[in-house]
Amino acid sequence: MAKYVVGAFGALLGVFASVWLMVAPFALAYQPEGAEWSDPTLTDFWTGVALILVSAVGLVAYSLGLVEELRARGVLPRRQSAQAMAAPAPQGTPDELERALMPLLGAMLKDMQEQQNRSARQEGGDRR
Repeated sequence: MAKYVVGAFGALLGVFASVWLMVAPFALAYQPEGAEWSDPTLTDFWTGVALILVSAVGLVAYSLGLVEELRARGVLPRRQSAQAMAAPAPQGTPDELERALMPLLGAMLKDMQEQQNRSARQEGGDRR
């Protein structure tokens, strides 16, 4: 667990350092106001941009690793899967479910019998 904390802290320091690189030319006034950016200003700024991207990715990765480690140790609760949250457990007894489905099954059976009778009459009419 310490490796994740140390890594996240190091990445956070990298973010702070990169922000400092980006603002240092203006904060220390070695970039004249309103003038085109000098080579040192461009170097500091774009180095800061690259460093902030790498540090942000590292910070996210170490933070996710720390969260997973804490879940594995039981400090944080595990997340429920989307499937478990979407499908609630069936409620009621099997008898209640059967009573609820019987009208549907009866209607389906009646419909299937009517279709068979219609097709039998059509076949009988075609033979004549």
